[in-house]
Amino acid sequence: MSFFNYMKNPFQSLFFLLLVPFATVQGQTGLSVSPPRTYVTSVAGESTVNRILVTNTSKSTSLNLTVSLSDWQYEESGNNIMAEPGTLPNSATSWITVKPQSYFTLPPGETHELEVTLTAPAQTDSVEVHTALLFITQTNPVDSFEQGALVKVSLRSGVKIYHRYNTPANPNIEFNDYRFEKKARNLDLSLQNTGNTWTDGTVITEMVNVNDGTKYELADQIIYTLPGDRRNVTVPLPKNLKPGKYTASSTLSYGDDDTIKMAELAFAYE
Repeated sequence: MSFFNYMKNPFQSLFFLLLVPFATVQGQTGLSVSPPRTYVTSVAGESTVNRILVTNTSKSTSLNLTVSLSDWQYEESGNNIMAEPGTLPNSATSWITVKPQSYFTLPPGETHELEVTLTAPAQTDSVEVHTALLFITQTNPVDSFEQGALVKVSLRSGVKIYHRYNTPANPNIEFNDYRFEKKARNLDLSLQNTGNTWTDGTVITEMVNVNDGTKYELADQIIYTLPGDRRNVTVPLPKNLKPGKYTASSTLSYGDDDTIKMAELAFAYE
């Protein structure tokens, strides 16, 4: 196993926005929230205003909507862990206010603008990135048929909010381990965000049969991380892979400057 790193295209800028920007129920009603992610960098004590657009994409159903806040962080698999507001060490929920109101009705086809203000405390702490999750939730459920049964369904969409103080950003992700899991037929990578800011990237994996030179391009894996996060990435091997000796090469591209790091693994598949 070996690791490498270098810089590619230092002036290229990458920016990722993704959560649950659109929710719908069998074409009857729909809720669109944009942007799905908001990134805030500010000085201590400063207030920053962002605007969230909420659209009712339904043609016939009005939506009664409410705004709420939740804590969140990532677990090692990359899934989200939700918690009550103010309970996680990285919580920013108490810093946020929403105007003009937290309850509103949105007629079909109309858009409502929310003004989301984040005021960073004048007294900083040791947490490098604070987060919150702003939920838009429908409170007038609609009828939907699931496997022949009538159920009531409410839509909910979320906006992830990230905050860091305006110290120099140092994005960095390191490979910690690379191994072949024989029983599960996977390549498993272990990574860690050792920088001081949110850092997203893509793991691209190629594999070569050293016996006959056959090359394989495996499924790309997108990762999202916060400072200190450990991330376990699983890359499934191709189906019907024939026995032999293989070399796998995984490339991680991340950050605004498109930093590249690589890990290699030699293994035998039987």
